[in-house]
Amino acid sequence: SAFVTPRAAMATVLSATLLGLSSPVGLRRFSPRIRMQAEWVESTVFFDPPVSSRFTPPLSSKQYLRASEAAVAKHAAIIFDQLRQEAAALSGSPLTSGLGERTVLSRSSLSEAAAAVLVEQLRSAGLGEDGAESAALWREVSSALAAPWLLRCVVCDLYKILDVDPAATGLLQPLLYFKGFHALTLHRVAHHLWARDDGPADRFAALRLQSAGASLFSVDIHPAATIGPGVMLDHASGVVIGGTAVVGSDVYMLHGVTLGATGKPMHGAKRHPTIADSVTLGAGATVLGDILVGSGVTVGASAVVTRAVPEGSTVVGVNKVLDGSQRPPSEAGEEDDYTWFYDI
Repeated sequence: SAFVTPRAAMATVLSATLLGLSSPVGLRRFSPRIRMQAEWVESTVFFDPPVSSRFTPPLSSKQYLRASEAAVAKHAAIIFDQLRQEAAALSGSPLTSGLGERTVLSRSSLSEAAAAVLVEQLRSAGLGEDGAESAALWREVSSALAAPWLLRCVVCDLYKILDVDPAATGLLQPLLYFKGFHALTLHRVAHHLWARDDGPADRFAALRLQSAGASLFSVDIHPAATIGPGVMLDHASGVVIGGTAVVGSDVYMLHGVTLGATGKPMHGAKRHPTIADSVTLGAGATVLGDILVGSGVTVGASAVVTRAVPEGSTVVGVNKVLDGSQRPPSEAGEEDDYTWFYDI
């Protein structure tokens, strides 16, 4: 499990970022820089974090669920070390020096740093105003994020951000400022309380965190919703996810997405969609009802989906599933690295 050369190390890191898409069609979805680097990527399966990886995610989407707890803990330690290095630079401004100290430099782990960021925001929304409630808030959030599953989610969520968002220039930026990461991490804590269910108070506490998250981040996720590791809510405003929704791992979701119900009486049955792994949900997409959106699906911006979508498909408009035959012939030399051309 050791890297022999820097070239082999970088090859492993790059192969992990390609989301398993090694075909020419898959590679066209990535930038020319990634495609050029991929020409010399060596095929390697690796679960320990390379110390040389700074901004390139060393866990691939397939490893979000497969990596051992020990490997995830190693990744968390390396991420926290990188966060401390980045936070040290915040001392250069009086506007940021205190923030860096409170959230990262005075903490001892990634889970504590993530908890510090969340608790500071929750206190600004009126939670934990008195001493006892403040202590309880810190205790619940920090202990939840230290649990193995939630730590895996935090690690993989940060890696997913670095994998898909070129605006993220490091790890500290999403930890401190990406409200999609904050909203999702807060949901994970609320879901932890909801699932623990030691009594009615746990669920009311989870609902209180949901309400605070909706007010702070304009993201409304019911605490009963299940969301896997390696998910990014990009921009995040207006995301709504219902209580019986299930979201897999390696999912990229933009602002305004709704995973909702149809409004028909379900009498306690599942009423929200299931989103499989490696799905992209475009801005304003609406997916309604107890349907399955298969793995690798792309849901176009503002699409309305009320029927099951087969894996690997692209769906646009109202339940219109596209396939490769609907792509118009490209003109000589024409290539688009960022969008798909279709006749609709």
